[in-house]
Amino acid sequence: MIMQRLGSAYCCSCTPLCIFFSLLAVLLIAAGIAGLIIALIKPTTSTTSPAVVVITRSGDPIVGIYSTTAGGPTGASNGRYSNPGEMPPEAIDGLSSTKCLNFGVQGSPSAVLLGPGVGTSFYATPAISSASVEKGLLFASANDFPTRDPITVTLEIYSGPTGINPVAAPARSTYMLQQTFSNTIAFSSYRLLVTSQRSLSDAVQYAEAEILGYI
Repeated sequence: MIMQRLGSAYCCSCTPLCIFFSLLAVLLIAAGIAGLIIALIKPTTSTTSPAVVVITRSGDPIVGIYSTTAGGPTGASNGRYSNPGEMPPEAIDGLSSTKCLNFGVQGSPSAVLLGPGVGTSFYATPAISSASVEKGLLFASANDFPTRDPITVTLEIYSGPTGINPVAAPARSTYMLQQTFSNTIAFSSYRLLVTSQRSLSDAVQYAEAEILGYI
């Protein structure tokens, strides 16, 4: 590199190489400023997910089912109930003070059976939308007999817990933790099936089995 004497110091500002690096620095600074300006004036877009709401509601068409399995035929309809006030419509009426009780195909009052409520529950068609996307479940325990608690269920694409503690019986007539899952498929109807319950009992029961999702 050829340097020029300037007083007691050397300067390379006039050499071709120094001029090149100086121009490069100016270009890089200009590019950075331009990028910053573009970032500041570029409009921002945000994606907001639809609100999750209760899909199944009081008054929706609902039919009790029993004696079937996930992926199998619908099975027998209705089932065996203790009285008219403890049937499937009470599972989606929004009240933790009511309940749905199903003896299934084998159960009966005072019976001691393993999972008499397995393969029971309901088939519901929400009136709020003909194509809703399920995203979760919200169960509430019934008023008595913890042995009747459903512990796991299947719901179309979901298979897992209800939120009811399988070890320690929770308070009665109480909402459990909401269970959520990933899904993008819309459905017009839903079939919920109990796959396990707490222990030996005569039936299965729950105050609420609300299906949550987008409409």
